[in-house]
Amino acid sequence: MSEQDKYYGNQAFETIYEKTKRDYAPQLVTYTPLDEQTLAERIGAVLRPLYDRAIAAIFRGNQRRDAELDADAISRGMGSSTFVTDVKRRQDNAAADDVRELESDYGMKLADQLYKAMEGERDRMLEVEKFNAQQQNAAMEQAFAAAKYLYQAYLEARAAQGYGGSGGAGKKAEPLTEAQVKNSLAQAVAAARGQVTTNPNGAVFYAKGDPETARRTSYSDLPKYVKKRAEMNGSYSANQLKQFRLMNLK
Repeated sequence: MSEQDKYYGNQAFETIYEKTKRDYAPQLVTYTPLDEQTLAERIGAVLRPLYDRAIAAIFRGNQRRDAELDADAISRGMGSSTFVTDVKRRQDNAAADDVRELESDYGMKLADQLYKAMEGERDRMLEVEKFNAQQQNAAMEQAFAAAKYLYQAYLEARAAQGYGGSGGAGKKAEPLTEAQVKNSLAQAVAAARGQVTTNPNGAVFYAKGDPETARRTSYSDLPKYVKKRAEMNGSYSANQLKQFRLMNLK
């Protein structure tokens, strides 16, 4: 049985846990991968001009050769002979073959780069999902640890009120009303956060503060208690603080 299973069905713990999960909710990364059409358009915008210039160069070269052929035929007195027409047709066919070859090469390069780009988008999406999963798992662990601390504080608050649990020996445990449960939870959460109503300075807190809150704040290792303890201790000496505690805890 996992540690979480021990608390399954415990309404008080689950109430605290739901709150800590919201408190520790991580900042997740959002990423929308580019679709195939957008990627194809972006790749084509880079590749297409290169191939268009190469195709245009083929047509210009073919036109220049046709003009040279006509000029040569006229200089020889051949005019528009069938021979000249046949040579032009072969040149046009050769140019068309070159253009088809370029278009085929363009299609293959576009497909290859599009495949790689889509693979890259998928990889980036997987990285984002992996990162988010790690963040969520870490946050759940932190929330669970915080909930355990708060739940212990809740049990102490119940015991201090005489409803059983630690510190409640000698008193018969009585069923708690819904209002009492909510009140105990509120006290536990507030205490664990260091939210005390008394003025946060050593003398007032330790001498006049709530005994149970003073005890937990004095001796707990919860980070929030440690911070609160440092704020309250201020410039008081260890002996002064000891006296404050003794006055309150005896």
